[in-house]
Order: sequence, then structure tokens, then C-alpha cells
Amino acid sequence: MMSLPDYSIIHFPSLAMKGSYFWGKPLWWGTAVLLLLFTLAFTSMKTLAPTFDEQGFIVRGLAYVRGENRQMRVGHPLGLNALNAVLLTDDETVSLPTDDPAWQETGFHRPAELFLWEIGNDVAHILFLARLPTIWLAMLLAALVGRWAWQMAGDRRAGLLALTLIALDPNILANAGLATTDLGLAAGAAVAGFTLWRYWVQPSILNALLAGIGFGLLQNTKFTAGLFVPLFALVILSGIVAQWRHHHRHGRPFPWRIVFHFILLYPLAAFLTLWAAYGFQVGTLPANLPTLSPLAGLTVPLSHHIEQLLDIGGRLQVETPSFLMGQYSSTGWWYYFPVAFLLKTPLPTLVLLITAVILRVLYYVSEARKPKPEARKPITDYRLPITAHGSQLTDSPLFNDAALLIPALGYFAIALTSEINLGYRHLLPVLPFTAVFIAHALANFPNKKPEAQNPITDHASRITHHASRLTPHASRLTFALLALIALWIHPHYLSYFNLLAGGPANGWRYLVDSNTDWGQDLNKLKPWMDENGVAQVWLSYFGEARPDYYGIPYQGLDSWPPRLMNPQARPYYPANPAPGIYAISVTNLQGVHFANHDQFAWFRQREPIARLGYSIFLYEVPATGGPVDVVLAGMQLDEIASADYAQFNSNDVTPRWVDPATAVIVPHSPRGWLVLAQNTAVAPAIAALITSWPLRLERDAYTFYQIPPLAVPAAEPLARFSQDGGEIELVSAFVGTAVPNQPLLINTAWQQKSHPQPLKIFIHVLNENGDIVGQWDGLGAAWKGWRPGDALLHSHTIPLPDTLSPGAYEVRIGLYHPQTGQRWLLETGADYVVLGDVEIGE
Repeated sequence: MMSLPDYSIIHFPSLAMKGSYFWGKPLWWGTAVLLLLFTLAFTSMKTLAPTFDEQGFIVRGLAYVRGENRQMRVGHPLGLNALNAVLLTDDETVSLPTDDPAWQETGFHRPAELFLWEIGNDVAHILFLARLPTIWLAMLLAALVGRWAWQMAGDRRAGLLALTLIALDPNILANAGLATTDLGLAAGAAVAGFTLWRYWVQPSILNALLAGIGFGLLQNTKFTAGLFVPLFALVILSGIVAQWRHHHRHGRPFPWRIVFHFILLYPLAAFLTLWAAYGFQVGTLPANLPTLSPLAGLTVPLSHHIEQLLDIGGRLQVETPSFLMGQYSSTGWWYYFPVAFLLKTPLPTLVLLITAVILRVLYYVSEARKPKPEARKPITDYRLPITAHGSQLTDSPLFNDAALLIPALGYFAIALTSEINLGYRHLLPVLPFTAVFIAHALANFPNKKPEAQNPITDHASRITHHASRLTPHASRLTFALLALIALWIHPHYLSYFNLLAGGPANGWRYLVDSNTDWGQDLNKLKPWMDENGVAQVWLSYFGEARPDYYGIPYQGLDSWPPRLMNPQARPYYPANPAPGIYAISVTNLQGVHFANHDQFAWFRQREPIARLGYSIFLYEVPATGGPVDVVLAGMQLDEIASADYAQFNSNDVTPRWVDPATAVIVPHSPRGWLVLAQNTAVAPAIAALITSWPLRLERDAYTFYQIPPLAVPAAEPLARFSQDGGEIELVSAFVGTAVPNQPLLINTAWQQKSHPQPLKIFIHVLNENGDIVGQWDGLGAAWKGWRPGDALLHSHTIPLPDTLSPGAYEVRIGLYHPQTGQRWLLETGADYVVLGDVEIGE
């Protein structure tokens, strides 16, 4: 019995076709484009501070491949995190925070912060080695897309065009230099799409396995890769239908082995590929699953992968703030991604895409109006293979388009329903398919002139005929334009916008977050400050990098994440900012993550004096009056009405924050004010002092008092504490009468002699054995507002238990750092001062 030849549904072009000199110019041009991609991405990545997600992905990948922590949850498969960690695995200079208690938990935020910023690792070294594999992945993506377009169109120039569209796209270059997952998803989609298409070019067991491997690799990039499951299923269905039509037309039986390939081999190969990436891991799902808790305790293959999948399910339940053209939303807009695609896709690519769509429509119009060929007679002698002409089906272009457009348009359509509108990066998986589609559409036309037909058909045929000559010109022109764009915007690819948005300088008005500002430019701030002689900036930063690591002196403003400023000590007045240099990330400039989106609206109407990349804007605010010191008791500066704020006759306002139930600050200033919130508890001793000050303004919400200049005491202080260059004097202290089961009252007066530092006051009451029987810890004021020369008046109430025995009890007082617990020291080396003894009688 004779075996049947393995017929193809699509003609697979050989190297003997047009543009066949593979080892000639195409190889050199393609290599040059890939080297340009590498050079641009490599030199760009070295200029970028860590962006969002990078530190978490790197520490998770490194912890897993070193076997130090495999329970850390970042909500992504292992594949790309492990790839970014591969060059760090055996690097002994890179440490993991394995001794910290957070290392034993599933969260990644604290371990990531420790890893990159707090245990002494070299940030630049880690980023260099972690980002490098993503550049290689980008080169693979571009080369694969070029190969796919070349094979599909049978024209080397189509391959070069597709290669260029990917390699020199600023959005690809932006993500090629980052240790994140978005470019990896695009590469995985291209691999899976190409291997699936190649199966239909030449159906075989080997190609079915390769297609399954490609799909398994895709599923190990991001969990959004699951969206390709129904899309590739439609491609497979299209291939089966096309095969059935092909064999039916030629009178041949349908090859049912194809169905077998996709029922068994394809999914099996995909599963084994994914499982192999985890070392064929089998484990038990933990009890603290964020979703589907009934699965806890189940022992399954790929338990680590499933745990991450369930974790991302929990994250999707959290609302994500988004911004689009002046609008704010936590649920997104259906038109977000169309707008992003129009504004961030290079114009040459957009023009070619529109051209390709028009040409494909004209092509199908032309084909539809051609006379139908006579049905071929059934082939009865299966020993005779179908001719080369017969194997190139008339509907093979339709399948090629289906293989490209179903994944591209399907993924794009699903994106329209997403409530997570964070950036163009989520559209990257569409780009490989559109690049091949453009190249194929421009190249896949007949070269001979059309014969006379009816006017419509003749017109369409002439257009498609002339379009066949566009490919070489389109390749050259596209390369030139994209190369110019890539060189012009270098190294600021994350902030790229096309001319429809007014270029990258205006892109922040339409889209922010990862579209333009992902925290990448913080490391440029200190060099700019040094060059311009700026000693300190007001900083509102969007990102996870640490200003202190880069040596940036700053006064923190509202930022995201909210770590640069104490939310209970807000120093910024939105309607009339204090003088100084302001460095504001554009995502914060639009107020995306703030309850008050207009927090920095004052700056949005003004031109910055400089830009760091296109993500951090710098503004200079001049002083409009003399210095004013304002003590805020129970309220914030931004809660004062504009008309009342005008009482200060200046924008040079320096705030202090106190809890009047325990403390008040008296500024060392001739222009001091107290703003006391109504219905706020005030300690009796402090109330007596405040009522002695002139009342200047009274409102329903607050009262203004003018603070007289501080009288500097002539006597020597009771004690002088110091730590890390800081110095604070204990000026006076009063210890009240001790009564069991009643609080002991102690009033103290302190004076700040240096720059503010984190600290707290402790007071201990000890019995004759040295045991603490009563204590108080706190400050009663925000330490950042306690400035040199200021006096801090404190009223401490220390609970005493009713079980105290009669006798003398020693009272000690001192200062300590609230995070480290390190105590401030006296000149004698002691870390406390004894205020005296209190007597408790019978």
C-alpha cells in the first residue's frame, strides 16, 4: 500500500524564489538592523533607573532559580523572571535578603526593596545583568518576525520590512531594555503564532510538536497569554476548514491525522514544555490562596504556576486608577487602547498598516470578481503528487491573513474590555502579527499586468499590481524613517509619542503611567542638581527607585508609592506653592493616584524650566513674600481656605505639625502663626499658653493665632542629646505629684539645635529594682517639622498602676530613633537623664 505525500495547504517558498540570494544582501541588511536594535536598546537601558515591577520580578526570578524562595508571589509565570535572573544566578556579589522575616512570606514588595536598596547590592550591576537577556529576546523576536514574513510572502524584502517594523519600533525598544514581562509576551506570541502557521505550511508530527512547544513557551510568559487559547483555536479551525476545502477540491480524502495532531500532540507538547520549565515540579497548593480557596491542600503538577495564577486572580479584583486625555477612571475606557495605539505607534507603521488593509480589501474584491475556475476532476491516482501550481491554493492568502489577523484583532478586541488601562505595553503582542501582515500585504500580489476585465475588477487588479512594487521602496523608506525616529528619541523610548500627540514633549497630556513615566529618570535628577547648583528639591516621584540611593536632597511631596512624605505632615499648599525647585513626575502631575487629581494643577498650566527625559518636569517657584512659620494643630496646610491663607502675605510658608493634646512647637521666628483646628483636644498647660497669644482669625473650621517671638532661655539646659550630627537640648522639666491609679503629669521643654531627624521621646518610671512600672513614648509632633531653633513644649501623662507600693520611683527621660531603636547620647555617654524621684505615699 502506497503512502500519500504530505501535501501543504500553503505554498512554502523556497530559497530559489525572488530575492533568493540568502547569503547576499538580505543577510547583511538583516544583521545590520538587528545590531542597530541591540545598540539602541543596550545604550538606552544603561541610562534608566529601575522601573515599576523590575525589582519584584528580578528578586522573584533569582530567588527561584537559586532555590532560596519558591513561594514568592508576583502574579506571573516563572519563565521571564527566571530568564532575567539567569546571569545573576552564580554572581557571588549579589545577595538575597534571606535573613529578613519578610523572606518567609509570600509577598514580594518588602523582599524586593531589601534586595535592591537596603542590603548593599549594586543596583546598576544588577539591572545591567537582569536587563541584558530581554535585549536578546527582542533580537529573537525581530529576527523571527522577519523570517515569518519572508517565508509567508516568498520575498526577502518583505522579511526585511517586517524585521525593521519590529526592531526599530520605539515601543519595542522601550521594553527591550527592561527586566519586565511585556516584551517576552510579544516574543512568545510570535513564536507560538509562527510555529502554528508553519505546521499548516507542512503538516507533520514534528511540526505539530514544535507548534505545541511554541504554545507552551507562550504560556510561560504572562497569564494574559491565556487569551491566545481561543484565538489560536480559531486559527486551527480555519486551518482544518482550509484543508478540508483543499482536499475536497482535488477529490482527495480528508487527512484526519491533522485532527489527531491538535487533539493530542499539540496540547501534550505545550503542557510538557511548561512543566519542564518548572523542572517537572509537583507540589501541594498552600492554604492561603487568594482565590479558589477550596483548591488548598491539593497536590498537582505545576503547583507553583497555579499558585501564581490564583494570585493574579486576586490582584485583578483591585481597582487600578487610569488616566486618558484629562479623564480619570478606575474601570477604564473601551477606547483607551485605540487611542494609545494611534498616539504611540510610529506614523510610518500606521501609514503602512492602513495601506496594507486597503490593499488586502482591494485584493479580495479583485479575486471575488474573477471568473470562477472550472472544478477539477477528482484525483484517482494518488501516486501522482499534486503539481506545484496545484499545491498553492487560491484561498491560501485567506488563511495567511486569518493566521495573522485572528490573534492580532482578537487580542486587541479583548483589550477593549479590560479595566486595566496602564499602557501601550499591553498591546505589544499585537505588533508581531501586524508587522508580518503589513509585509505580506505589500508583497503578496501578482507581478504581471492584469488582463482586461470589467472596470471594477480591472481597477482593483491594477492597484494590487502596482502595490507589488511597493515592498522594496517601503522597506527602504520605513527603515530610514524608523531609524531617524529611534535615533531622535534615544534613549527615552518609554516616553515616545508620534506627531498626532505632538511628540513626546506633549504625550503626558494624553497618557501617563508606563506610556511615558515608569520611574525611569530619577537617576538623572542629582546630576542636574549639581550642574545647576540646586541644593534641594521638592520631589513628587512616581516609581520604586530610592532618591536617597542616588544622593538626592529632597523635601518629599505626595508620591506613588506614598513613601516620600508622611500623609499626616503635608508641606505643600496646592493653590500657592512655596518657593523652590520642584521635580514632579508627570503621572503625579496629572494626579492619577491621588484623591485630589488637581494636587499639582498649579504646575500643569506652567512651562517647566527643564525635563529629565520626558517623565520628570522641573519647575522654579519664586518667593512672593518673607519667610513665615506656621504651626498646624490638628489639621493640614492644604485645609486652609485660599482667602485665609492670604493672611500670611507670602508663599514662603514653612509648616510644623503638632498634636495639641500633648505638644506645641514655638518657632524661632518673628513671623510665627498657629492654626488650631476647632474641636481639637488641647492639653491644659498648652491651652494656657495658646490663649495668651493674639487671636487673628476665627472660622468654623479653625482659628489663627499669632505666635510671639521665642524667648531664648539664659540658663544652661538640663541635658544636651546628640546622634548622627543632630543635637537637641532638654531646656526644662516639671514632674507632678504621683498618685497610684492616676496619670503622672510631666511637662518638658526642648529646643532643636540642628536639622530634623527621626526621633521619639521616652519617659520611664522605675522602682527600686530598676523595673519599669510606667512609661510614655512619642513626640506629639511630626519630627520633619521640628526645625533648628524651635522649642517643643510637651505635656506627658504617664499611667500608673494601682498596685504600686509606697516609696520613691525614679523618672528617666531620653530620645531614640523610632526605626532602629538607637538612643541619643549625652556628653557623658549616658543615654538618658534622671529628672528626679517621685514619692508614692501610703
